[in-house]
Formats: sequence, structure tokens, C-alpha cells
Amino acid sequence: MMNKVFAFFQSRKAIDWFYFFLLLGPFLDVASYLGIGGTFSLSILVRTFYLGVLFVLFLRKKKDLGYFFCFTGIGILLFCFSVFYLKHSFFESVSSTLKILFLPLSLLYFRDVSYDEKRDRVLEMVLFTYLLIFVFSYLLGIGADVYLESDGKSGFKGLFYSINEFSAIVVSLFFYVSCQLKKSRHYGRLGLLFFLTIVTSLLIGTKVLFGGILFTVFYLLYLERDFLFFQRTKIEKLGIVIGMCLILFLGCFFFSKTRIYENMKVQQEFFQVNHVFSYDFLNRVIFNDRLTFVGRNYDYFMKQPLLSQCFGIGLGETDVKLVELDGFDLLFRYGIVGFVFFAFALVRLIPWQRLELEAGISIGLLLLISCLSGHVLFYPAVAIYFVPFSLCAPVVSKKRQRPRKKKIRDSKGFF
Repeated sequence: MMNKVFAFFQSRKAIDWFYFFLLLGPFLDVASYLGIGGTFSLSILVRTFYLGVLFVLFLRKKKDLGYFFCFTGIGILLFCFSVFYLKHSFFESVSSTLKILFLPLSLLYFRDVSYDEKRDRVLEMVLFTYLLIFVFSYLLGIGADVYLESDGKSGFKGLFYSINEFSAIVVSLFFYVSCQLKKSRHYGRLGLLFFLTIVTSLLIGTKVLFGGILFTVFYLLYLERDFLFFQRTKIEKLGIVIGMCLILFLGCFFFSKTRIYENMKVQQEFFQVNHVFSYDFLNRVIFNDRLTFVGRNYDYFMKQPLLSQCFGIGLGETDVKLVELDGFDLLFRYGIVGFVFFAFALVRLIPWQRLELEAGISIGLLLLISCLSGHVLFYPAVAIYFVPFSLCAPVVSKKRQRPRKKKIRDSKGFF
């Protein structure tokens, strides 16, 4: 029975089960919020099963085994260090190890797989599922707020446990799907997508999703720059400039009425930040005090023994709070070994030179978000989207053809 199961996973349609796993993503995140399964939530079990399948497939595939055993060996080292040296619990150590292995092993297994026409449809379905679950949870009055009443901020997170992970997923998918819908001229679906995403952004009240929408709008306008501006007459260009100034003014006015702006004001007043162009404003308001946590983690990290600096202080360490900037968290929590390992996987396994433009930008957005609000690189719910964006077009082998000999026709015709 198991041989048949793994034979299916190894078949030419193996990418289909990966797409199915992507489609499960929104429902697994809702299950995580609802706490289905308790400590061993349904989300953890399914994603662990996914990694287990990859492990078995690597052994049966018998390709890239050098990378596979190297990655697995580093994971085992980090696990043993967490359990026997840091004295973290077995469950915490397993969870921490699987998190750092999730993206590298996924990229490694699918790096030879080419995308097909299903990819764009699957990503569009996943995005609409996330947005519809969020909007309907608000309309039905179920779900939770992002902040406590005592925080003074406002925001709705619906049926999702982590609003940072939700925002990162939506931003990367929104940009890519919007570009594909524009290319295929499905303007009705594109308009619905913009409506749902803008509504979601206004309800959440966070900066990342709002910034992702603005970036997508500017990119789509840039693609049409010739039609919208450069091919116009001087009078039309003047009207367009005046119109853009008016839109900018109205946009600033309406932005001051949003939850995003109000939350930034609360943050500014709480930390008593007086100057916009200052380090305090950057740290306290834009980065939500994360740069302060960088300093605290660094001081704590440098006081640790050399072994801890090599293998990290562990995700289960509670003496210092997570920075929530993934690069720093990788370094402090997994050490120099974990940081170098993960950076190598990103640089080596993503085919940067063969990426489609929009797919490459989507990966760039994920990396940018990992540097601004974290919850991307070693968070499986988000990290998995590096894989579909990394799938490249099939390589068409151009075999050298021999020139055909010209047949000579005599007066009697051919032959």
C-alpha cells in the first residue's frame, strides 16, 4: 500500500499533490487559530506529514542526495544541540528543527520541476480563499481583533492566528496574481481582487499589507506608462499631472482616517516620538520597536559560550524576545551555522537567473517583508510560497540538426 502511495508522489503528476497542499493552506491556518488538535494541531500534523513525504521521496528519488544528507545532518545537529545542551523540550526542539528545514528541503526537491498552467490558477484560488475567509468572518462577526483594548489600537485578524504571516502571504500572492490577471485581461476578477484586498487592508490596520497594495498599483501603472502618459498630448499630460496631484492629496486625507494611521499615531504617542525624520520614529513607529530587540538579542547572544554562538540560543529561549526580523532571528536562534545554512539554500536553490520577472519580484517582496516584520523564512505557512514562485519554464533542449542534403531533380521529375 505504501509503495503505491509513494509511487503516486513520484509520478509525473507529483506537482499536483504540492498544489493540493497549497490549496489546504488557508484551511490549515484557520484550524491553527481554532486550536483543532490541541498541542499537535492539524496544521502541524499536515505540514509534518508533507516533510515526511519529502524525506521518503528523496531516498527513492536518489538525486541530490548529497545536498539532502548535508541538510538533514545540519538539522540533526541543531536538534541534538537544542535537546541535550540547551535542555529545551523534545517537542520544541522538533518544531524548531522542522521549521528551519522546511524551506530548504522544499526548494531542493522541486528545483528540477517546471511550472505548468495550473500554477497560476492554484495561486489565484489560494489568494481568494484567504481573502473571502477573512471578509466573511468579519461580516459574520466571528474571529478576533489583532490588539487588546488596553493597547489603544484597532485591527481585525479574523480566523487567522498570525496577522504577520497572513499579510506576508496576501502581499506576495496579490502582486503576482494581479499581474497575471492583467496579462490575461480578466479585468472583472482583477477588480474583485483589488476590492477584497483593500477592504482586508483597512480592516487589519497594519502597514505591510497597505504597502503591498500601493506597490502593486504603482507597478501596474508603470507597465502602462506609455499609454497612460508618454503617448499623450501636452494638454493631456498636464491634466494627468494635475489629476495625480489631486489623487495624492485625497489619498493622504483618506489615509489619515484609516486604522493604519491611527495605530501609527498611538505608537508614536506611546513612545513619545516627536520627530518624524528620526531614528526613534523609524524604530518605534515603523519597525514597532524591533530594532531595540535587535540590540537586546545581540547583547544576550554575545554573552553566550562559543558553542551557543555557533548553533544558536534556540527558538524556545524566553529570556529575550524574538526580534521578528527573520535575518536576525536566524542568526541569534540558530547560530552562525543555521544562518549560513539557510542563506546558502536561498542563494543556491532558487534559480535566480531563470525566474519570471513577476515571480522574482514576489520572492523579493517576501524577502523584504522578512526584513521588515518577519514571520516569513522559517514559518512554513509563508515559506512554502517561495516554491511556486521558484518554478521555472521548461527548458527546451535545442539539438543541433544536421543540414539536409538537397535532392537533385532531373528532367523526369523526382527520383
